[in-house]
Amino acid sequence: MAGTRHLKTLTYSFGSICQSAAIDLCLLREQTGREHETHNLPGTVVPIVAPSYLPGELRLRELFGIPQRSALKRAARQHGISVLLPLRFIPFRSLNVKTIAWIPDFQHVRRPEFFSAEERRGRDVTFRNMAERCTLLLLSSQNAFEHFADVFPEHVHKVRVSPFPSLFAFEAPVGEAQSTLRKFNVSPKFALVANQFWRHKNHEVVIEAVRQLHCKGIVIPVVITGLPVDYRDRENQTTSRILQAIASAGLNRSVTVLGMVDDPDFGNLMRSATVIIQPSLFEGWSTVVQDCNALGRPLICSDIAVHREQAGGALGFFRSDQPAELANLLAEHWSQIEPGPDLEREKRALAAEQKFARLYGQKLLDICNEAVSL
Repeated sequence: MAGTRHLKTLTYSFGSICQSAAIDLCLLREQTGREHETHNLPGTVVPIVAPSYLPGELRLRELFGIPQRSALKRAARQHGISVLLPLRFIPFRSLNVKTIAWIPDFQHVRRPEFFSAEERRGRDVTFRNMAERCTLLLLSSQNAFEHFADVFPEHVHKVRVSPFPSLFAFEAPVGEAQSTLRKFNVSPKFALVANQFWRHKNHEVVIEAVRQLHCKGIVIPVVITGLPVDYRDRENQTTSRILQAIASAGLNRSVTVLGMVDDPDFGNLMRSATVIIQPSLFEGWSTVVQDCNALGRPLICSDIAVHREQAGGALGFFRSDQPAELANLLAEHWSQIEPGPDLEREKRALAAEQKFARLYGQKLLDICNEAVSL
């Protein structure tokens, strides 16, 4: 879901700049059954059509080491595209078009325990191919750049760092916030955790912090949203541990797990939350933190380098394995902060985020122009 939001944000940011510069923007889209996600986005939608093969051709190609035809390469050639971005894989060795790859993070290097050996090897190969074959590389944080430099020092000259804005800069929350709270029977004053249920998102530190506060007579309602599944966890053990931790701590009345919610409800929960907690163990650039910045809501983050880089205005940071530190921060600030929406603060924050989005779009165009010139 974060990837989808990021790509929509990139397209909106880039599209407005391209339009003003009289540059054609094409959205190359595979046939995935999710075509609705490109509706209303700027640019011309170009379907990527899978190549056809003669009977037995694929087997012969495999035997003789001939790569399969690239549908992406064919689409770029047919539509006169000069730059492709943001590539997440390199399906060809050479092409008369410049390529800009996006590497979201190096989690598999820094936190290998979250990946199988096979997936780590696959990412290593993919990222090396990107570094070697692409014209330029796009990273979203200085922290990710430092990780890249450790792994591929010989290719750092190709890297351009450009943090991305929140999708709220283009799709501001709509609807009446209180209706969402009534819909889900949410307390008027609550803390929000808005992460997918992946192991590195670290939900359990929040549950333990709330349990410790509960034992002291401090009750803080928590709402948890996000897709309750991790593709790396086929038995869904992470989600089970989260649910069991809530039950074992006796927090069933204090912690509400909503799972995936639609965009209007997500926006209203974000803008209504008294505080948003981002407990993650690893991020490349957090969409949750950026969404929080865009709406001007109070934020408490785990003390990882990219959060320090991204969330300078946070109420505080806690070590990701120290729930007592999170509990202390919540106890310190809870009585002093009010639930949202704070319309004036939100208006100022969205205006600042829209300015950031324009700068991001211009930076993308500058990077593309640079790639064309190389």
